[in-house]
Amino acid sequence: MEAFLVALGAALLLAGKLALIIIPLVTLFEVMRYLPFFRRAGKLSDPLMHGMGLSRDAALPLFTGIFLGIAYGAGIIIRVAQEKQLPKRELFLMGLFLATCHAVIEDTLIFVAIGGNGWQMLGIRVLLAVGFTGVLAHYWRKTSRREDSNHPGPDR
Repeated sequence: MEAFLVALGAALLLAGKLALIIIPLVTLFEVMRYLPFFRRAGKLSDPLMHGMGLSRDAALPLFTGIFLGIAYGAGIIIRVAQEKQLPKRELFLMGLFLATCHAVIEDTLIFVAIGGNGWQMLGIRVLLAVGFTGVLAHYWRKTSRREDSNHPGPDR
């Protein structure tokens, strides 16, 4: 019984730490998304988005998933995809990026709270996500150009 109480106490302490990290992050994000600064961040990220084969329309769902997690990001991705009519290729690239790099602040703070190295975790996840997404986008651009040149249209 004593081991159970010790485990329960440790679990409650961890749950409290998680709540202290997650609740303020979600609240801050909800407030920030209506500020003009946050909207301008999409314009500043254009070079990186283009390098990963993504449009500016993908910035909001991508940033949401990066900061708040894949489930919350997926909800925003679905809404933006319906409103902006994003192509399947772009949706796949966003999904690939978020599968590798989601909830980076939340996860990093959680792992730091239990003794992990936050900078290593954050750096590796971001580099892998940008690298995988950029390489796949480049490959798809290359193969789609080849297919377009091999299959002339009706006016050629």
